[in-house]
Amino acid sequence: MQKVKVVIGANFGDEGKGMITDFFAAEAELKDEKVLVICSNGGAQRGHTVKSPSGMRHVFHHFGSGTFAGADTWLPGYFILNPMIFMNEYEELLKDMGKIYLNPDSPVTTPYDMIINQIIEQHRGAARHGSCGVGIWETLVRQGIRLGDMIEMSDDELRSYLTRDCREYMTYRLKELGVEEISDEWNRILSDKGLIDNYILDFRLMCSLTELREADILADYDTVIFENGQGLLLDRCRKEYGCNTTPSSTGLRNPAELIREYMHMRKDAAAHNRSSRHHEKIDVEVCYVTRSYVTRHGAGRFEGECDKAEINAAMSDLTNVPNPYQGTIRYGKLDIKALKKRIREDFDSERFPVECEAHMSIALTHLNEYDSPFSEEADYISDGETRERIYRTDGRVNYARKTA
Repeated sequence: MQKVKVVIGANFGDEGKGMITDFFAAEAELKDEKVLVICSNGGAQRGHTVKSPSGMRHVFHHFGSGTFAGADTWLPGYFILNPMIFMNEYEELLKDMGKIYLNPDSPVTTPYDMIINQIIEQHRGAARHGSCGVGIWETLVRQGIRLGDMIEMSDDELRSYLTRDCREYMTYRLKELGVEEISDEWNRILSDKGLIDNYILDFRLMCSLTELREADILADYDTVIFENGQGLLLDRCRKEYGCNTTPSSTGLRNPAELIREYMHMRKDAAAHNRSSRHHEKIDVEVCYVTRSYVTRHGAGRFEGECDKAEINAAMSDLTNVPNPYQGTIRYGKLDIKALKKRIREDFDSERFPVECEAHMSIALTHLNEYDSPFSEEADYISDGETRERIYRTDGRVNYARKTA
Protein backbone atom coordinates (compact mmCIF):
# COMPACT_ATOMS: atom_id res chain seq x y z
CA MET A 1 0.00 0.00 0.00
CA GLN A 2 1.35 3.42 -0.95
CA LYS A 3 1.62 5.72 2.06
CA VAL A 4 0.89 9.45 2.22
CA LYS A 5 1.63 11.65 5.24
CA VAL A 6 0.27 15.19 5.48
CA VAL A 7 2.03 17.37 8.07
CA ILE A 8 0.03 20.45 9.09
CA GLY A 9 0.75 23.13 11.69
CA ALA A 10 -2.20 23.51 14.06
CA ASN A 11 -1.49 27.06 15.29
CA PHE A 12 0.46 30.08 13.95
CA GLY A 13 3.39 28.02 12.64
CA ASP A 14 6.67 27.09 14.37
CA GLU A 15 5.10 23.92 15.80
CA GLY A 16 7.79 21.44 14.72
CA LYS A 17 6.56 20.44 11.25
CA GLY A 18 10.11 20.07 9.96
CA MET A 19 11.06 17.63 12.71
CA ILE A 20 7.92 15.53 12.15
CA THR A 21 8.54 15.48 8.38
CA ASP A 22 12.13 14.38 9.01
CA PHE A 23 10.83 11.67 11.35
CA PHE A 24 8.34 10.26 8.81
CA ALA A 25 11.01 10.32 6.09
CA ALA A 26 13.53 8.54 8.33
CA GLU A 27 10.98 5.81 9.18
CA ALA A 28 10.38 5.17 5.50
CA GLU A 29 14.10 5.23 4.73
CA LEU A 30 14.69 2.50 7.31
CA LYS A 31 12.33 0.32 5.26
CA ASP A 32 14.27 1.15 2.07
CA GLU A 33 11.30 3.04 0.67
CA LYS A 34 11.59 5.84 -1.85
CA VAL A 35 10.43 9.07 -0.19
CA LEU A 36 9.18 12.33 -1.69
CA VAL A 37 8.50 15.49 0.32
CA ILE A 38 6.06 17.96 -1.23
CA CYS A 39 6.17 21.56 0.02
CA SER A 40 2.48 22.14 -0.54
CA ASN A 41 2.05 25.86 0.13
CA GLY A 42 3.89 29.09 0.90
CA GLY A 43 7.39 29.75 -0.29
CA ALA A 44 10.75 30.99 0.94
CA GLN A 45 9.25 32.43 4.13
CA ARG A 46 8.89 28.93 5.56
CA GLY A 47 11.63 28.13 8.08
CA HIS A 48 11.46 24.48 9.15
CA THR A 49 14.31 23.52 11.44
CA VAL A 50 15.76 20.01 11.47
CA LYS A 51 18.61 18.78 13.62
CA SER A 52 19.98 15.50 12.31
CA PRO A 53 21.14 12.66 14.60
CA SER A 54 24.73 13.61 13.69
CA GLY A 55 24.12 17.14 14.99
CA MET A 56 23.78 19.02 11.69
CA ARG A 57 21.17 21.79 11.96
CA HIS A 58 19.46 23.43 9.01
CA VAL A 59 16.47 25.72 8.49
CA PHE A 60 14.69 24.47 5.37
CA HIS A 61 13.02 26.89 2.94
CA HIS A 62 12.90 25.45 -0.62
CA PHE A 63 13.97 21.93 0.27
CA GLY A 64 11.84 19.35 2.05
CA SER A 65 12.65 18.73 5.70
CA GLY A 66 13.12 15.03 4.92
CA THR A 67 16.31 15.88 3.02
CA PHE A 68 18.68 14.61 5.75
CA ALA A 69 16.80 11.28 5.69
CA GLY A 70 17.36 10.89 1.95
CA ALA A 71 14.04 12.23 0.62
CA ASP A 72 13.59 13.98 -2.70
CA THR A 73 11.60 17.24 -2.93
CA TRP A 74 8.81 18.43 -5.25
CA LEU A 75 7.68 22.07 -5.26
CA PRO A 76 4.21 22.12 -6.88
CA GLY A 77 2.34 25.04 -8.40
CA TYR A 78 1.16 26.14 -4.94
CA PHE A 79 4.76 26.91 -3.95
CA ILE A 80 6.26 30.35 -4.65
CA LEU A 81 9.83 30.04 -5.92
CA ASN A 82 12.62 32.46 -5.05
CA PRO A 83 15.78 31.73 -7.11
CA MET A 84 18.01 33.86 -4.85
CA ILE A 85 17.02 32.07 -1.65
CA PHE A 86 17.00 28.71 -3.47
CA MET A 87 20.65 29.10 -4.46
CA ASN A 88 21.69 30.28 -0.99
CA GLU A 89 20.13 27.16 0.50
CA TYR A 90 21.57 24.90 -2.19
CA GLU A 91 25.07 26.13 -1.37
CA GLU A 92 24.46 25.49 2.33
CA LEU A 93 23.24 21.92 1.78
CA LEU A 94 25.28 20.96 -1.30
CA LYS A 95 25.88 17.19 -0.98
CA ASP A 96 23.15 16.59 1.59
CA MET A 97 20.18 16.76 -0.79
CA GLY A 98 18.27 14.44 -3.07
CA LYS A 99 16.58 15.28 -6.34
CA ILE A 100 14.59 18.52 -6.59
CA TYR A 101 11.57 18.84 -8.85
CA LEU A 102 9.66 22.00 -9.75
CA ASN A 103 6.30 22.67 -11.37
CA PRO A 104 6.07 24.91 -14.47
CA ASP A 105 2.97 26.63 -13.04
CA SER A 106 4.80 27.95 -9.96
CA PRO A 107 4.93 31.74 -9.38
CA VAL A 108 8.46 33.17 -9.21
CA THR A 109 9.52 35.99 -6.89
CA THR A 110 11.70 38.76 -8.34
CA PRO A 111 14.00 41.17 -6.46
CA TYR A 112 11.38 43.88 -6.96
CA ASP A 113 8.72 41.85 -5.13
CA MET A 114 11.06 41.59 -2.15
CA ILE A 115 11.94 45.28 -2.28
CA ILE A 116 8.27 46.33 -2.42
CA ASN A 117 7.55 44.05 0.54
CA GLN A 118 10.37 45.46 2.67
CA ILE A 119 9.76 49.12 1.81
CA ILE A 120 6.05 48.78 2.62
CA GLU A 121 6.69 47.08 5.96
CA GLN A 122 9.11 49.85 6.89
CA HIS A 123 6.56 52.44 5.78
CA ARG A 124 3.82 50.90 7.95
CA GLY A 125 5.91 51.33 11.12
CA ALA A 126 3.96 50.22 14.17
CA ALA A 127 1.09 49.10 11.90
CA ARG A 128 3.23 46.53 10.08
CA HIS A 129 1.56 43.30 9.01
CA GLY A 130 4.31 41.03 10.33
CA SER A 131 5.61 39.95 6.93
CA CYS A 132 8.91 38.06 6.58
CA GLY A 133 10.03 40.51 3.91
CA VAL A 134 10.68 37.94 1.16
CA GLY A 135 7.95 39.13 -1.21
CA ILE A 136 5.40 36.31 -0.94
CA TRP A 137 2.25 38.45 -1.03
CA GLU A 138 3.67 40.87 -3.61
CA THR A 139 4.57 38.00 -5.95
CA LEU A 140 0.95 36.85 -5.96
CA VAL A 141 -0.51 40.36 -6.29
CA ARG A 142 1.71 41.10 -9.30
CA GLN A 143 0.36 38.05 -11.17
CA GLY A 144 3.51 37.76 -13.24
CA ILE A 145 4.44 35.04 -15.70
CA ARG A 146 5.08 31.57 -14.32
CA LEU A 147 8.22 29.45 -14.13
CA GLY A 148 7.60 27.56 -17.38
CA ASP A 149 7.36 30.79 -19.38
CA MET A 150 10.43 32.30 -17.73
CA ILE A 151 12.47 29.21 -18.61
CA GLU A 152 11.63 29.72 -22.31
CA MET A 153 12.96 33.31 -22.26
CA SER A 154 16.46 34.20 -23.39
CA ASP A 155 18.64 36.13 -20.96
CA ASP A 156 17.91 39.35 -22.87
CA GLU A 157 14.15 38.70 -22.77
CA LEU A 158 14.33 37.89 -19.07
CA ARG A 159 16.34 41.05 -18.39
CA SER A 160 13.81 43.12 -20.31
CA TYR A 161 10.92 41.56 -18.39
CA LEU A 162 12.59 42.35 -15.07
CA THR A 163 13.90 45.83 -15.78
CA ARG A 164 10.86 47.04 -17.72
CA ASP A 165 7.71 45.22 -16.61
CA CYS A 166 8.65 44.35 -13.03
CA ARG A 167 10.47 47.63 -12.31
CA GLU A 168 7.60 49.71 -13.72
CA TYR A 169 5.14 47.67 -11.71
CA MET A 170 7.18 48.33 -8.56
CA THR A 171 6.86 52.10 -9.05
CA TYR A 172 3.10 51.79 -9.62
CA ARG A 173 2.63 49.44 -6.65
CA LEU A 174 4.52 51.62 -4.18
CA LYS A 175 2.44 54.67 -5.14
CA GLU A 176 -0.72 52.58 -4.84
CA LEU A 177 0.30 51.73 -1.28
CA GLY A 178 1.06 55.34 -0.38
CA VAL A 179 4.84 55.48 -0.85
CA GLU A 180 5.81 58.45 -3.00
CA GLU A 181 9.57 58.47 -2.33
CA ILE A 182 12.12 55.87 -1.30
CA SER A 183 15.38 56.29 0.57
CA ASP A 184 18.80 56.84 -0.99
CA GLU A 185 19.80 53.38 0.25
CA TRP A 186 17.01 51.72 -1.74
CA ASN A 187 17.87 53.83 -4.80
CA ARG A 188 21.48 52.61 -4.61
CA ILE A 189 20.31 49.00 -4.47
CA LEU A 190 17.96 49.49 -7.42
CA SER A 191 20.62 51.18 -9.56
CA ASP A 192 23.13 48.36 -9.06
CA LYS A 193 23.43 46.42 -12.35
CA GLY A 194 24.41 43.33 -10.37
CA LEU A 195 20.90 43.11 -8.90
CA ILE A 196 19.42 41.76 -12.14
CA ASP A 197 22.54 40.00 -13.46
CA ASN A 198 22.90 38.00 -10.25
CA TYR A 199 19.18 37.20 -10.22
CA ILE A 200 19.30 35.83 -13.78
CA LEU A 201 22.36 33.75 -12.87
CA ASP A 202 20.58 32.34 -9.81
CA PHE A 203 17.48 31.61 -11.88
CA ARG A 204 19.43 29.72 -14.54
CA LEU A 205 21.37 27.75 -11.93
CA MET A 206 18.16 26.82 -10.09
CA CYS A 207 16.66 25.53 -13.33
CA SER A 208 19.78 23.55 -14.21
CA LEU A 209 19.76 21.80 -10.83
CA THR A 210 16.11 20.76 -10.97
CA GLU A 211 13.58 18.97 -13.17
CA LEU A 212 10.01 19.89 -14.09
CA ARG A 213 7.28 17.45 -12.99
CA GLU A 214 3.51 17.32 -12.58
CA ALA A 215 1.42 15.50 -9.95
CA ASP A 216 2.09 12.13 -11.58
CA ILE A 217 5.46 12.22 -9.80
CA LEU A 218 3.69 10.73 -6.76
CA ALA A 219 3.52 7.37 -8.56
CA ASP A 220 7.33 7.09 -8.42
CA TYR A 221 7.48 6.93 -4.59
CA ASP A 222 6.49 4.50 -1.83
CA THR A 223 5.98 7.23 0.78
CA VAL A 224 4.88 10.78 -0.02
CA ILE A 225 4.99 13.48 2.68
CA PHE A 226 3.14 16.75 2.23
CA GLU A 227 4.94 19.33 4.34
CA ASN A 228 2.71 22.36 4.85
CA GLY A 229 4.06 25.76 5.82
CA GLN A 230 2.72 28.16 8.48
CA GLY A 231 -0.30 26.96 10.52
CA LEU A 232 -4.10 26.74 10.54
CA LEU A 233 -4.50 30.10 12.30
CA LEU A 234 -2.62 31.87 9.47
CA ASP A 235 -4.77 30.44 6.67
CA ARG A 236 -5.88 33.01 4.11
CA CYS A 237 -9.51 32.31 5.05
CA ARG A 238 -9.07 33.22 8.74
CA LYS A 239 -10.81 36.58 8.36
CA GLU A 240 -10.80 37.23 12.11
CA TYR A 241 -7.04 37.87 11.91
CA GLY A 242 -7.40 40.52 9.21
CA CYS A 243 -4.24 41.29 7.24
CA ASN A 244 -1.99 39.40 9.66
CA THR A 245 -2.30 36.06 7.87
CA THR A 246 -0.59 34.38 4.92
CA PRO A 247 -1.83 34.38 1.29
CA SER A 248 -2.05 30.59 1.05
CA SER A 249 -4.06 27.62 2.27
CA THR A 250 -2.27 26.26 5.32
CA GLY A 251 -4.54 23.28 6.02
CA LEU A 252 -5.59 20.15 4.15
CA ARG A 253 -6.91 21.89 1.01
CA ASN A 254 -3.76 21.90 -1.16
CA PRO A 255 -2.57 18.37 -0.28
CA ALA A 256 -6.08 16.96 -0.85
CA GLU A 257 -6.31 18.69 -4.22
CA LEU A 258 -2.91 17.34 -5.30
CA ILE A 259 -3.90 13.84 -4.18
CA ARG A 260 -7.11 14.08 -6.22
CA GLU A 261 -5.11 15.32 -9.21
CA TYR A 262 -2.69 12.41 -8.81
CA MET A 263 -5.54 9.89 -8.59
CA HIS A 264 -7.05 11.30 -11.79
CA MET A 265 -3.69 10.98 -13.56
CA ARG A 266 -3.28 7.45 -12.18
CA LYS A 267 -6.64 6.37 -13.57
CA ASP A 268 -5.82 7.92 -16.92
CA ALA A 269 -2.46 6.12 -17.01
CA ALA A 270 -4.15 2.83 -16.09
CA ALA A 271 -6.61 3.25 -18.96
CA HIS A 272 -3.65 3.51 -21.31
CA ASN A 273 -1.66 0.72 -19.59
CA ARG A 274 1.02 3.10 -18.31
CA SER A 275 0.57 2.50 -14.58
CA SER A 276 1.31 -0.40 -12.25
CA ARG A 277 -0.31 1.30 -9.25
CA HIS A 278 -3.88 1.84 -10.41
CA HIS A 279 -5.31 -0.87 -8.10
CA GLU A 280 -3.17 0.06 -5.09
CA LYS A 281 -4.84 1.56 -2.03
CA ILE A 282 -3.36 4.72 -0.49
CA ASP A 283 -3.05 5.12 3.27
CA VAL A 284 -3.35 8.84 4.10
CA GLU A 285 -2.33 10.01 7.58
CA VAL A 286 -3.02 13.68 8.29
CA CYS A 287 -0.79 14.68 11.20
CA TYR A 288 -1.54 17.98 12.96
CA VAL A 289 1.45 19.37 14.87
CA THR A 290 1.34 21.65 17.93
CA ARG A 291 3.77 22.69 20.60
CA SER A 292 2.70 22.22 24.21
CA TYR A 293 2.18 26.00 24.09
CA VAL A 294 1.65 28.47 21.23
CA THR A 295 4.02 30.87 19.48
CA ARG A 296 3.47 33.65 16.99
CA HIS A 297 6.21 35.45 15.05
CA GLY A 298 4.71 38.66 13.70
CA ALA A 299 2.00 41.18 14.43
CA GLY A 300 -1.68 40.45 14.94
CA ARG A 301 -4.30 39.16 17.32
CA PHE A 302 -3.09 36.43 19.68
CA GLU A 303 -5.49 34.82 22.14
CA GLY A 304 -3.80 33.46 25.25
CA GLU A 305 -0.62 35.51 24.80
CA CYS A 306 1.59 35.56 27.86
CA ASP A 307 5.10 36.40 28.99
CA LYS A 308 7.72 33.81 28.02
CA ALA A 309 8.55 33.36 31.71
CA GLU A 310 5.12 31.82 32.26
CA ILE A 311 6.17 28.97 29.99
CA ASN A 312 9.94 28.73 30.40
CA ALA A 313 12.08 31.82 30.96
CA ALA A 314 15.27 29.98 30.01
CA MET A 315 14.23 28.63 26.60
CA SER A 316 15.56 30.10 23.35
CA ASP A 317 14.53 29.82 19.72
CA LEU A 318 17.47 29.75 17.31
CA THR A 319 15.26 29.91 14.22
CA ASN A 320 12.80 32.67 15.11
CA VAL A 321 15.25 35.43 15.90
CA PRO A 322 14.06 39.07 15.96
CA ASN A 323 14.03 40.82 12.58
CA PRO A 324 12.96 44.28 11.36
CA TYR A 325 9.76 43.00 9.73
CA GLN A 326 8.30 40.42 12.14
CA GLY A 327 9.75 41.67 15.39
CA THR A 328 10.28 39.23 18.28
CA ILE A 329 8.62 35.84 18.67
CA ARG A 330 5.62 35.85 21.01
CA TYR A 331 4.34 33.15 23.37
CA GLY A 332 0.93 32.03 24.58
CA LYS A 333 -0.98 29.29 26.42
CA LEU A 334 -2.56 26.47 24.41
CA ASP A 335 -6.38 26.46 24.33
CA ILE A 336 -6.99 22.73 23.92
CA LYS A 337 -10.71 23.04 23.21
CA ALA A 338 -10.12 25.57 20.42
CA LEU A 339 -7.24 23.44 19.07
CA LYS A 340 -9.43 20.35 18.78
CA LYS A 341 -12.17 22.33 17.09
CA ARG A 342 -9.99 23.78 14.32
CA ILE A 343 -8.25 20.45 13.71
CA ARG A 344 -11.56 18.64 13.35
CA GLU A 345 -12.96 21.38 11.08
CA ASP A 346 -9.93 21.22 8.79
CA PHE A 347 -9.85 17.41 8.61
CA ASP A 348 -13.59 17.23 7.89
CA SER A 349 -13.37 19.95 5.22
CA GLU A 350 -11.88 17.70 2.52
CA ARG A 351 -12.96 14.41 0.98
CA PHE A 352 -10.49 11.96 -0.50
CA PRO A 353 -11.10 9.55 -3.41
CA VAL A 354 -12.46 6.11 -2.47
CA GLU A 355 -9.01 4.61 -3.13
CA CYS A 356 -7.67 6.51 -0.10
CA GLU A 357 -8.00 5.40 3.50
CA ALA A 358 -7.63 8.63 5.47
CA HIS A 359 -7.14 9.03 9.22
CA MET A 360 -5.94 11.78 11.55
CA SER A 361 -3.13 11.96 14.12
CA ILE A 362 -1.71 14.64 16.43
CA ALA A 363 1.93 15.35 17.27
CA LEU A 364 2.76 17.32 20.43
CA THR A 365 6.24 18.86 20.53
CA HIS A 366 8.47 20.90 22.88
CA LEU A 367 7.34 19.03 25.98
CA ASN A 368 10.75 19.70 27.52
CA GLU A 369 9.73 23.35 27.95
CA TYR A 370 6.15 23.20 29.17
CA ASP A 371 3.88 20.47 30.53
CA SER A 372 0.58 19.93 28.75
CA PRO A 373 -2.49 17.94 29.76
CA PHE A 374 -2.92 17.25 26.03
CA SER A 375 -0.06 14.71 26.07
CA GLU A 376 -2.32 11.70 26.61
CA GLU A 377 -4.38 12.57 23.52
CA ALA A 378 -1.45 12.95 21.13
CA ASP A 379 -0.24 10.18 18.83
CA TYR A 380 3.37 11.42 18.82
CA ILE A 381 5.14 13.36 21.56
CA SER A 382 8.56 15.00 21.44
CA ASP A 383 10.91 17.28 23.31
CA GLY A 384 11.37 19.31 20.13
CA GLU A 385 14.97 18.35 19.32
CA THR A 386 15.53 15.48 16.87
CA ARG A 387 13.64 12.57 15.34
CA GLU A 388 15.29 10.24 17.86
CA ARG A 389 13.32 11.93 20.64
CA ILE A 390 9.88 11.23 19.16
CA TYR A 391 7.75 8.67 21.00
CA ARG A 392 4.34 7.13 20.61
CA THR A 393 2.02 7.89 23.51
CA ASP A 394 2.26 4.30 24.75
CA GLY A 395 5.86 5.11 25.64
CA ARG A 396 7.43 3.07 22.87
CA VAL A 397 10.39 4.61 21.06
CA ASN A 398 9.19 5.04 17.50
CA TYR A 399 12.53 5.54 15.78
CA ALA A 400 15.86 3.78 16.09
CA ARG A 401 18.96 4.98 14.32
CA LYS A 402 20.01 2.85 11.39
CA THR A 403 23.33 1.13 12.17
CA ALA A 404 26.06 0.30 9.70
